[in-house]
Amino acid sequence: MIFVNSGAGLSAHAGWSAYAASKHGLKALADSLREEEHGNGVRVTSVYPGRTASPMQAKVHHQEGKEYDASRWIDPESVATTVLTALDLPRDAEINDLTVRPGR
Repeated sequence: MIFVNSGAGLSAHAGWSAYAASKHGLKALADSLREEEHGNGVRVTSVYPGRTASPMQAKVHHQEGKEYDASRWIDPESVATTVLTALDLPRDAEINDLTVRPGR
C-alpha cells in the first residue's frame, strides 16, 4: 500500500496549518496501518515528495506571490519512479518512508 503524502506531513509551516494537519493525519493513518497489517504481509509505504512541477504548485506560488518556474521542482515522473521503487521491492524487504526532494 502506498500513500503519497507531502513534505508537510513531516514538517508544518506557518500559514499552512490545515494542510499540514491533514498530511500529519495521513502519516498517522499509514503508520498505524503498517503496524496493524504487518503480520498479514501488507507493506505500507509513505512517500513524501517535495515541491513537484504541477498545476497545484503553480497555484501555491501564486498564493505566495512568487514567480513559478517548473524547472526548479521535481518532475511528476520522478515521484512516480519513487513509488515504483517501493512497489518493486522483493517481498522480503520494505520501505516505510521515502522523502524525495528537488535535486536541481
